[in-house]
Amino acid sequence: MLNQKNENAVMQKVELDIYIGKLLNNRYLIRDSIGKGGMGRVYLAEDTAKGGIPVAVKVLSLNLVNQQLSQRFAREIFIGAQLGRKSKHIVKFLGYGITEKKVPFYVMEYLQGKSLKELIRSSQPLNLPTFLSLCHQICLGLHCAHQGVSIKGEIYPVIHRDIKPENIFLVAKSNKGEIVKILDFGIAKFMTERSGVTLTDSFVGSLPYCSPEHMEGRKLLDVRSDIYSLGILMYEMLARKHPFSTKNNSFGSWYEAHRFQIPPALEEVVSDIQIPTQLQKLVMRCLAKEVNYRPQNLTQILTILEDIHRNPNGDTSIIEDVPKSSLALQLVTDTSATEKICLQKNWPKNKPVAPICFPDLEYTPKGVIPTFWAMLPKQEISKFIKRSHHTEFICQTDLYPMLLWATVLYDRKADMVRWLSYYLDLKDNRGKKILQVLAKTGYYHLLLFALEKPKTCTHLLTLHLNALQRQQLLDWLELCQFTQAAISSKQSKNLLKLKHEKLKPKILQNLNKKLQEEKSDSEGIFSHFPNLFHRFFKLLSR
Repeated sequence: MLNQKNENAVMQKVELDIYIGKLLNNRYLIRDSIGKGGMGRVYLAEDTAKGGIPVAVKVLSLNLVNQQLSQRFAREIFIGAQLGRKSKHIVKFLGYGITEKKVPFYVMEYLQGKSLKELIRSSQPLNLPTFLSLCHQICLGLHCAHQGVSIKGEIYPVIHRDIKPENIFLVAKSNKGEIVKILDFGIAKFMTERSGVTLTDSFVGSLPYCSPEHMEGRKLLDVRSDIYSLGILMYEMLARKHPFSTKNNSFGSWYEAHRFQIPPALEEVVSDIQIPTQLQKLVMRCLAKEVNYRPQNLTQILTILEDIHRNPNGDTSIIEDVPKSSLALQLVTDTSATEKICLQKNWPKNKPVAPICFPDLEYTPKGVIPTFWAMLPKQEISKFIKRSHHTEFICQTDLYPMLLWATVLYDRKADMVRWLSYYLDLKDNRGKKILQVLAKTGYYHLLLFALEKPKTCTHLLTLHLNALQRQQLLDWLELCQFTQAAISSKQSKNLLKLKHEKLKPKILQNLNKKLQEEKSDSEGIFSHFPNLFHRFFKLLSR
């Protein structure tokens, strides 16, 4: 029996190595094996159609037994390719194919660096700035996928389902720290849903990183499953050990751990670095057993990471040490000088006197400032000027590079909303320049002109972008360099318009939620005022 096992192991090794030296699809020359996992093996190859440039080829550990399965595989690769174009933090898919024995493979950009697993296992512990930088980039990549891809005009959110240290790759970039690349998007879902397998065999995922609901076989997994896996990742990065312990590596042992074990507090197991209390709470929330107790999306996590980055437990010294590739700084900028300049502006003679809006760049002694001009009825301006304001960006990069810039003016009491929207063509140098300046400054001046008195600027608002928005602008600018227009600019605008209409209810819902939270906070502050006044007058009477 032992000899039979050894023989099978040898045969399996030989079978895995038969690809070295082979030419797949008459194009990809396999040179060496560079990694393996539960879903297949990764090879270093040369793309002979492109002068022999190095690429990575992943050969999956299954056969495409029917046409339906082949179509599903092609669909998942198509989704992965879209994601790779949308975010620089997701590995680029370059092609796919099927071997003579009906074994599927796909081709990725070849990355040089190390996996997060290697980094965690190194003797040097991660410092807080490096941790924040890497987590920020991982979250940006996941956030991009969770926002979804467009298939036949419909948006489909993409859940990774196999977030683990081996699927996070770190590419060293000179003067930019390490760039995170997330691997294997969509493949875990494809491997799980393939036909002709039993329920036990259909489970695909890395047991130490699976959410409880994933292990329970729930088909409708959502973004919170990835957030649970991210929590384990963050815990390991800080503690250099897994949050759970098991007697063995069986499915049952890991399910019991994920469903019932409570991980030790980070402050009990980490002595190398001081971990901000807010960060410890974030990691533990991500590890919540019930999905409703976790952060509900990546935006919430990114917001908390930004807060920690700016002011970790009141200590701002860390900001200077964060690499350039990490979180964009949200410093309070003095805009009073440029606001005075913009308030003196006149409505352009080449623009009609009508309720329209458009962006522009203003050249001032303080530098180039992005502005957004809008003409509205005087009565509307007076209602909106002291109400809620919000900025939303929606970008189309895969078919024709186009961005919708929307400024939302909202009066909750009067139930009034005004959407000031403008389309920026990112194949046009002026559009690119406006986005570059906007990402750099992190704010813009909104100039409001009244229809009844159109010549001079009536009011001015300064609206700030968060770090996520600024990073998205930079990512979109980079992606649009490689986009080949497959549709017209008009068609691209129509697609963006449809996306915007679908998002409007959600934007208003978030605005209302934010206003309610601000109201609760202010009521909490003012509830202490009577005691403060009492103490104040008591001191005066002494």
